[in-house]
Amino acid sequence: MPVHETQVEFDSIESAHDFVDVLAATVLDAVVDLDRDRKIAVADGDKRRVDAIDLAQYKLKALTRHLHQSRRILNDLRSIRRLLLEERRSQLFLSHTA
Repeated sequence: MPVHETQVEFDSIESAHDFVDVLAATVLDAVVDLDRDRKIAVADGDKRRVDAIDLAQYKLKALTRHLHQSRRILNDLRSIRRLLLEERRSQLFLSHTA
């Protein structure tokens, strides 16, 4: 049986941000699917399946919060990088003019 590995490399903060966006969209799709599946399970009277879906929905909500926090952290890192690069440019400019 072949083993499939997913290897993701982030060349930049932007590529990591893009990955988080894709993951967030996938999570949203899963939430929609689970909502539909839960309605079916409730209609079928399948309590065990309803409980399992409720747990999955809870975990997806937690993941959504973490992804939101990750986006904010990545945005902060981009801002910090811009500030550092601007400082570096200013220092280089001052050293060349002195």
